[in-house]
Amino acid sequence: MTALKNIGKSVTGVFHRRGKDGKSTEDENGLNTMVELEDDVDASEFEDDENEVVKKPKSRRPKETKFTQQKIASFNPVLTPKKVLPIYFFLGALFLIFGGVMLNNARHVDEIFVFYQDCDTNAPTDDFADVPDDHYKYIFHKAYNKDDLPVPQWKYVPDSDPDPEELQTGTCQLRYSTPYSLEGPLYIYYYIENFFGNHRRYVLSFSEFQIIGDKATLGQVKDNIGINCKPLVRDSAGKIYYPCGLIANAMFNDTFPDTMQVISEDSGDQVDTIELSNKNINWSTDKDRYKKTKYSPSEVVPPPYWKKQFPDGYNDTNMPDIHEWEEFQNWMRTPAFSKFSRLIRRSANSLPQGQYQLDIDLHWPVTIYNGKKAAYITHGSTLGGRNTAPGIIYLVGGSICFILALISLASHLFWGRSTADTHLLSWNK
Repeated sequence: MTALKNIGKSVTGVFHRRGKDGKSTEDENGLNTMVELEDDVDASEFEDDENEVVKKPKSRRPKETKFTQQKIASFNPVLTPKKVLPIYFFLGALFLIFGGVMLNNARHVDEIFVFYQDCDTNAPTDDFADVPDDHYKYIFHKAYNKDDLPVPQWKYVPDSDPDPEELQTGTCQLRYSTPYSLEGPLYIYYYIENFFGNHRRYVLSFSEFQIIGDKATLGQVKDNIGINCKPLVRDSAGKIYYPCGLIANAMFNDTFPDTMQVISEDSGDQVDTIELSNKNINWSTDKDRYKKTKYSPSEVVPPPYWKKQFPDGYNDTNMPDIHEWEEFQNWMRTPAFSKFSRLIRRSANSLPQGQYQLDIDLHWPVTIYNGKKAAYITHGSTLGGRNTAPGIIYLVGGSICFILALISLASHLFWGRSTADTHLLSWNK
């Protein structure tokens, strides 16, 4: 006992363990429990433990909603014949109605095709002659006497000073007739066959930087990944083509007139004209993409096949503005198939019964790759051209729905069973 008391007196600081009532307690031997305090810092830590605010960890539990807690009521319909059959009959009737309207609308579109790809070699130069039977196609929805409708005619007028480097020059004059008046507006297209504009290298050969009007550098038009102007980037002098690439270089450039001549059926002379326009021949949204270039005329050169249109290159007066050039915008829309047409002229007027003439300047040869080109005249419809495929597809779909509905109805009436028949359960058999 004495030794223990001496040890307790020699420590620098002591404290007694206290109970809940604040009084000191003694151990089994009747001694106060003594603990040596190492320093003041540890003592302060003991004092602050009671006041320390413990932060709760951030909960990752989803919010208490029916969606996050997956408590949304499920919808499990029981498909009975009484519910399914009306749906089939309704869809069948709807498809048949839509298909009938679309097919009827398409069949009321009149079309005139006159092919002229070999006009410079096969058409006479002194007078008009009938085109071959495989060079035209008439499609009229109203009844008419085919014997009274003359065969289209053509005539070739060579240039007075043809360019020896050009593969096709001169003017092809086409005459065609209508058995009755065609309602306006009137649309004139150029129609191309056997031109594969969907080739993987061709469709990527242009510069989007030039399209949106930027002053594209050589690296942007040549080294851009994916879409670039290879192999037509710049000329031998190092100047960039504008617009560059295969698509722009191959642009259809047969010149269609701004007027269509009305020809007297008796004398064969011109008696009137119908005005044609190259405005509003494309989607209005195309102008949002095609912008006027920031190039100066001295910085760029025309593509190689544009030489006849720009023989001396670009200047301040002839620099093309692709924002307003709708024929260019139509051509840059690459075709999905080898046969396609592009709108090039339109007229808000109707086309009365009679004979008409189009004078087309030739610049775009197609016979070198066995291609064909034609002047395609139509009045269109509210649903487009003479395309019967959508209407037929709807009719087929509606017929299938009706057939399935009839088969289901017959099976239900003759071989049907009551819903939830317990006799058909496996343990009842």
